[in-house]
Amino acid sequence: MLRNDFAQIKKVCRVEDRSVIVKQGDAVFHERMRFTDPEFLDMFTFPLQSGSAASLNDVNSIILSKDIAAKYFGESNPIGQTLLVKFDQERSKEFKVTGVAKEFPKALTIRFDFLINYENVRAAEPAYNFHDWNALVNATLIQVEKPEDIAAIKAGMDKYRDLQNKAVPEDWAIASFGFEPLATLHEQSEYIREDISRSSKSNYSSVMYMIVIGIFMLALACFNFINIAITSAAKRLKEIGVRKSIGASRGAVIVQFLSENVVITFFALLIGLVAGYTFFIPGFEYLWDFNMGFSFADKNLWIYLPLILLVTAIVSGAYPAFYISRFQAVNVLKGSVKFGQKNPLTKLFLGMQLVLACIFITGAVMFTQNSRYMAQRPWGYKQHEALYAQVNDAAAYEQLQALLLQDPDVVSVAGSVHHIGKNNTTTVLHFPDRDYEADQLQVSPAYFKTMGIELKAGRLFEDHEGSDQQAVVVNELLVKNMGWTSPIGETFTMDSTKYEVVGVVNDFHSYSFAKYIQPTLFTVAKKDAYRFLTVQARPHAESKVYGVMQTKWSSLFPEIPFEGGYQEDVWGGYYEEIGIHGLVWRVIAIIAIGLASLGLYGLVSLNVTGRLKEFSIRKVLGAELKNIAKNIYGQYALLFAIALAIGAPVSYTIIKLIFDTSYEYHMPVDYSGAALAVTILLVALLLTISTQIRKVVKANAVEGLKAD
Repeated sequence: MLRNDFAQIKKVCRVEDRSVIVKQGDAVFHERMRFTDPEFLDMFTFPLQSGSAASLNDVNSIILSKDIAAKYFGESNPIGQTLLVKFDQERSKEFKVTGVAKEFPKALTIRFDFLINYENVRAAEPAYNFHDWNALVNATLIQVEKPEDIAAIKAGMDKYRDLQNKAVPEDWAIASFGFEPLATLHEQSEYIREDISRSSKSNYSSVMYMIVIGIFMLALACFNFINIAITSAAKRLKEIGVRKSIGASRGAVIVQFLSENVVITFFALLIGLVAGYTFFIPGFEYLWDFNMGFSFADKNLWIYLPLILLVTAIVSGAYPAFYISRFQAVNVLKGSVKFGQKNPLTKLFLGMQLVLACIFITGAVMFTQNSRYMAQRPWGYKQHEALYAQVNDAAAYEQLQALLLQDPDVVSVAGSVHHIGKNNTTTVLHFPDRDYEADQLQVSPAYFKTMGIELKAGRLFEDHEGSDQQAVVVNELLVKNMGWTSPIGETFTMDSTKYEVVGVVNDFHSYSFAKYIQPTLFTVAKKDAYRFLTVQARPHAESKVYGVMQTKWSSLFPEIPFEGGYQEDVWGGYYEEIGIHGLVWRVIAIIAIGLASLGLYGLVSLNVTGRLKEFSIRKVLGAELKNIAKNIYGQYALLFAIALAIGAPVSYTIIKLIFDTSYEYHMPVDYSGAALAVTILLVALLLTISTQIRKVVKANAVEGLKAD
C-alpha cells in the first residue's frame, strides 16, 4: 500500500526475524533466520563476497554471512550447496546457497546471519495472512530520494492508523506511525521493541566517562610533570645563570624550556601511541569484544595528536619555564637562590595530584566492591538450583518431563510459556479509572516451587486441570504501584477477561540488575502452549541434572539441538560487564598511584638534596633514623592531611554520582571505600618518602659536609 499511495517512496522492505533449526550434514544448530524483501540488499550496504544479491528474489535461495558460511562449510565454497531449515516440528524446507556476504565491519549496529525471501513466511506458517493488520513484523523500511519527503508521507498516514486500529485489540491501538532515519536508529533502538538495530546508549555513556577520566589523568600527569620539571630545573640553576650573564633574555630562557618540554612530550606521545596501539586498545577490544576501528589513516587522529602535544607541553611546562626565567643571573651565580625547596606552588600541584589519585583509587576500590556485592545480591528466587530447557511443543515437554521425574536428583519440574530471564510479554490491565501496563508470565502451578519464588500473601495457583483460569498472582511492586492495601480479591480486566488477584509473591528480578524490577503478574498457562521446561535440582546436583537433561533430550529428539542452561547463567554478560568496570578502574588507579608517587618522589628528592648539609650536621651530632624520618615526614604531614581531607569527600561524591547514574542497583555507597583508598594512597606515599629517608641515612656525613 505504501508503494502505491506515495510516489516519493522508491523502495520498501519488510524484516521479520524468527528462530529456526538449520541442518547441513551432521551440523545442526538453533539459528535466527531473517525473512526480508529483495530490496534489503539494495537499501543496506552489505556487499556480497560471492553469489548474486538478485538471487534474494528466489524463494528457494538463501544468502549467508561470511561467519555463518565458515561455520557450516568451512573453507569450501558454499555457493550451490544446500541447507535444510526446520521452521518447526512439522515444517521444513531446503534452500540453495546463492550468496555469501563480505565480512561485516566490527563496528556495526545492523547485521544478519541468514537472508531468505519474505514469502517464505508462508512455508513457516501456512495460514499467515499478509494483509492482517494485527500481525507484527520487526521492521518496515522505506527509502525516499529526499529527507523532506518524509513530512509529506507522515501527513498521509492517518489512513493506515485507522486500518490498524480497527484490526487490533483496543489495548494495542496506536496514536500515530513514526519514522526514524537509519542514521539515528541506533540511538533510539533502546526504546523500540523487537528492533533490528543494536543500541548505542551505553556506548555514549562509556565514551563520556572515558573522556572525563582521560582529562583527569592528563591533569594528574601534568601536575606530576611540573613537580619533576622543577626538580630537574633546580639542578640547572648555574646553567641558567651563565646563559643570562652572557646575554640571554628571559624570553630566550622561556623558549628554551618550553622547546625542551615539547621534545620530551613528543617522545612521551610516541611511547603512548605504541602503548595504546599494542596494549590499551587491544585490551579494551578484548574486554568488551568489539573493534574500535582505530587507524593511523584517520585524519582526525592527526588533528588530535599535535593538539594534545602542544596543550600538554605548554600546560605542564609553562609554570617551570616562566618561574625559572625570572631569576637574576647574579643571585643564581652567588648561590643565593634556593629554588623549589619551599615553593608553595609545588606543594599545591602535589596536593592536586593526591586529590585526583584519591578519586581514582576510590573508584577502583568501590567498583571492585560493587562487583562482589552484585555477585551476592539475591535475585528474588533460587537461581542456583534451577535449570531450564526450551521445548518445541507440549508433546516434547511431556516426554522430557516424564524422563526427568524419574531422576532422584530432580526435585520438581514445571512448564511455562514464558521464563524468567529469557522472555515474557507485556499486557494492559484495565481498571474503571485507569489502564496500567505490566509484564506477564504464563506458567504452570508448579513453576513457583520450581523456581523458588516465595509467596508473601494469599495463595498460589491450584495444581489441577482447568483451575484458576481467571486468577492472577502478582509481585509486590505491582501491589505498591496500584496502591492496594488488601490486594487479595482485587479485580481488573485483561484481554476482555476479568481476573482476580489470588496471591502476592516477593519481588524478583526478571531482568539483570541493569534494569529495574518491573510490575509483574502470573497467569496459568495452557499445557498445549508450553515452550519452556524448568527443573529444580537438589543442592550441588545441578551439573549432574544438566547432563541428564542433555542426554535425555538427545535420545528423544536427535535431530533437534538442545537449547537450555543453568538459570544462574542467564545474566552472564551482565556480571562480566561489571567485572570489567572494576578491572578498568584498578588499572587506572595503579597508574594514578604511580604518577602521584613520582611527583612526590621528585619533590622530596629536591628537598633532601637542598638540605644535605643540614642532615649531615644532624647525623654528626647524633641524630638517629627516627629523628631524620620525623623531620622529613613532618614537612608533608599537613599537605597530606589537607589533600586527603579534600580528596576523600570529593572521591565519595564523584563515585556515588557515577554509581547512581550508571547502575539501577548497586551496593550501598558509604565512606568505607574512600577510607580504604586514602589508606592505600597514604601507604604508597609513605613508602615513597621512605626511599629518600633511607638515602639520607645511608649517605656519608663527611661527604655531605664537603658538598658545595
